[in-house]
Amino acid sequence: MQSEFVTAMFAWIAANPGWVNAVIFVSSAAESLTIVGVIIPGALVMFSFGALIGLGHLDFWSAYWWSALGAVVGDAISFWIGRVFHQGIRQIWPFTKHPEMITRSEEFFRKHGGKGVLLGRFFGPVRGTIPTVAGMMDMTWRHFMIANVISAILWAPAYLIPGMAFGASLDIASRVAGRLVVLILIIAVLLWLTTWLVTHVVRLFQAHATDWLQRFIVWSRGRRFIGPISASLLDPREGELRGLATLATLLLGGLVLLSLSLSAAGRQLPSGLDQSLYHFFQELRTPWADALMVFTTELGDYHVTLPVSLVVFSWLIWRRNHSAAWHWLAALGFGMATNLLFRGLLPVSSPVEAAQGVQGYSFPSSHATFSTLVFGFLAVLVAREIPLARRWFVYLAAAFLIVPIAFARLYLGIHWLTDTLAGLCLGLIWVTVLGIAYNRHPKAALQWRGLLAYSVIALLVTDLLHVSLDYQADLQRYQPQTALHTQTRDRWWQQGWRELPQQRLDFQGHHRQDLVLQWAGTREQLEQRLWEAGWQLAPKASFKSILLWLSPQADLRELPVLPQLHKGREDELTMVYYGDDPKTRWLLRFWDAGERLQEGGLPIWVGSISQQKREPRMSLFTLAVDNPLSPVRIDLLASAWRGLQVRQITGSNPNERITLIAD
Repeated sequence: MQSEFVTAMFAWIAANPGWVNAVIFVSSAAESLTIVGVIIPGALVMFSFGALIGLGHLDFWSAYWWSALGAVVGDAISFWIGRVFHQGIRQIWPFTKHPEMITRSEEFFRKHGGKGVLLGRFFGPVRGTIPTVAGMMDMTWRHFMIANVISAILWAPAYLIPGMAFGASLDIASRVAGRLVVLILIIAVLLWLTTWLVTHVVRLFQAHATDWLQRFIVWSRGRRFIGPISASLLDPREGELRGLATLATLLLGGLVLLSLSLSAAGRQLPSGLDQSLYHFFQELRTPWADALMVFTTELGDYHVTLPVSLVVFSWLIWRRNHSAAWHWLAALGFGMATNLLFRGLLPVSSPVEAAQGVQGYSFPSSHATFSTLVFGFLAVLVAREIPLARRWFVYLAAAFLIVPIAFARLYLGIHWLTDTLAGLCLGLIWVTVLGIAYNRHPKAALQWRGLLAYSVIALLVTDLLHVSLDYQADLQRYQPQTALHTQTRDRWWQQGWRELPQQRLDFQGHHRQDLVLQWAGTREQLEQRLWEAGWQLAPKASFKSILLWLSPQADLRELPVLPQLHKGREDELTMVYYGDDPKTRWLLRFWDAGERLQEGGLPIWVGSISQQKREPRMSLFTLAVDNPLSPVRIDLLASAWRGLQVRQITGSNPNERITLIAD
């Protein structure tokens, strides 16, 4: 249903270019209006238009000029509103509740003058209000329109091109495997959510943290249990050790009691959601994503985090910042205590161990907990030393380490969702407690630039060393295991071929392409016979060949052949045949079906044949795309099977015939 809706939407876009241009113009103009633009996520809207261009559903130049024209009109209306209403703008929502939006734009305009109109279009905090402020401050129409037009011409491609790159990457990924598109979208949404959440939470705490702490101090004062703990944490003169030790005990004890109570109630870990998400990610597995995720998860291994922790502690001791060093030890000690406590009291099998029938340790995820503690509290140490307005960047950098590490563990099936979330929450709570306690101490000379530099160098060096020593072993360890089956040659020849896949299977079993060949023999024999019949090994993707996509005059023979996935595995043999037409080529792809003949243990390969054509896009780049309308030409392979046993049968698709080949 969803794919039919998307197809219908793309068809409507292609059939109604006038309406599409009107939508682009109105969206761009609305995004530039003084009040509406504050609400509409303009960057996201333009990014979406760019993605449609990259996917080939919108024309770049039409979208460019209509979006630029809309931006000019929207900013001109905003400027006119400012000139007409002047200071009365402050009495209109949302400026009545957020007067800083106008104040910030006024400061920006006074600092940059007329250039502020040009620069403000690219500066998020003042994007929606700078034209209105320019009108309020009586900038002339002539000077405003010059800056307005120039900024709109520059702004449109600046926001469209990233979307175009994203859309083109989705288009290319979809030709490889639908699961790759789904994974890219999940990662993009996850990074966007992380950015949005971190920036908003940091701004919220910066605005209200002091008031909240004062209220908490007043509320807790005189209370028998909470009072001494809050006084210990919030007043350095009271000594923090008792308060931190009490809170750590309560935090770990409460989590243990909650886990044991859930177990006693029959709610065993892993939950149904854990198992569903595990199988969902196993459906998304691809060799290239596996390689990236193994590299990412190794950032959170103890081989990396412990040396980084030692470097940070050594720096703090060397700089004689004993308060920071003591809090750093408290962060590390909590992580180690968590690992030891839950390993002994609440063993839960990880997904890999559960699949092998082994009881292991998984809850909570020690990787998620320890990486949150190390990178999170390092961010606290650095952020305290820099101006308030830039602290969000430090916390976002830490989040861009912590969240990918946790996601990689989920993707590879090393931890359940419950384990990961529990580890992240546990680490985040403790980092928050330590951060509050540490920030109540007087500032000392931390030399944060040196601390950050040494920490980054230690992270890079230890990670590269860890990767060079253990990457291949970890990659092999986390690979999905494929079960092999055997059958006799006669059984395969008669009916066993039906048990082999007859379509290339993609995400959630979606059929992408007919597998019209089954070959019983070695890969070397298959490659040799095809070579003698005029086929050649397909050009592999390399940095040089990928750059040819950016050339509208690229020759088809020079363009790389991208791999395709079947059940999460890329084709193991890809060969190409060039005919008389320089704009087309034929491709053969073969996968090991995981089936073996009892006679000699020969593997059975399944293969597809398709035609690719050269397709220029927007006069900017060139792709080689499969032509679904071309009939399959089995005759191109007749000479390769000469002297072998060949049988053609009708499979699950009555329009295609499957060819069995055996010696």
